[in-house]
Amino acid sequence: MVKVYVIKGLGIGCHQEVAHAFEKAGAEAEIIHINQLLTDDKDLFKSQILNLTGGFLHGDILGAGMCAANELEHALSRDKGKKIKDLLLEYSEKGNVIYGQCNGFQLLVKTGLLPGIDNDHSKQTVTLTHNDCGNYRVAPVLHKIEKPHFAFDGIDDSDLFLWCRHGEGKIQFYSDPGSISKTEGEENRRKVNEDHVLLRYADPLTFKPTEKFPYNPNGSNNAIAGLINSNGNIIGHMAHPEVSIYASRDPRWFARKDKLRRQGVMVKDLDGKQTEGVGLKIFKNIVKRVG
Repeated sequence: MVKVYVIKGLGIGCHQEVAHAFEKAGAEAEIIHINQLLTDDKDLFKSQILNLTGGFLHGDILGAGMCAANELEHALSRDKGKKIKDLLLEYSEKGNVIYGQCNGFQLLVKTGLLPGIDNDHSKQTVTLTHNDCGNYRVAPVLHKIEKPHFAFDGIDDSDLFLWCRHGEGKIQFYSDPGSISKTEGEENRRKVNEDHVLLRYADPLTFKPTEKFPYNPNGSNNAIAGLINSNGNIIGHMAHPEVSIYASRDPRWFARKDKLRRQGVMVKDLDGKQTEGVGLKIFKNIVKRVG
């Protein structure tokens, strides 16, 4: 059976939901504290999937995911004599999957594990900053799949509404006070858009990528909602698919249920496939990839 380590920590709030999602997808999910990873209490290579969950790791002090990113960047494995970050790269190169949602995505970006431009993960090349709307945003958002990827195999992205709930989700390539120049930022933007975009926010009326609020909940540059690295085994996005593993979690569910009732079909008579949400398909695809 596929083994998944689901990371929790101080402030993380979505580990139970993610563990449940992976178990529904047919995997064995074990919730571990991030310190167990940093101290070799848990052997990373005894799992096939490492999930960095959403929430507020370390309270998002000094920026979303920054404190935990520094730990992953500098912590040394006693057993293997390598930095944890280097072990994570080795882990993905062996065909295992590292998956991050929301705060977990922020962590992957802050460590440089995403996007890994030109297969270089040594430094951070993009950032995630405060939503343009100025507040924490919770809403179902349409996502467009940028290119074929195993995590979204068989999913119709014309109906790919996933819940977003975050205050710092805006992908940005440079800013005036930042450490990356405008020239370097624009080059990073070009390379990311060519090779590393997993998902984009889309307007449900035109089905085109958009930076327009509320369809783009944070103002992310080029409507980027998720990223992948060069080998495709490190993936992350701001949305929370664990919220959408049941069809009943979709805000349109009550309208669908009423339509079924008018057709003489009761919810209790629906089979598992009919009550399965799009989020569960994502988890199933990832488990299938390494199974």
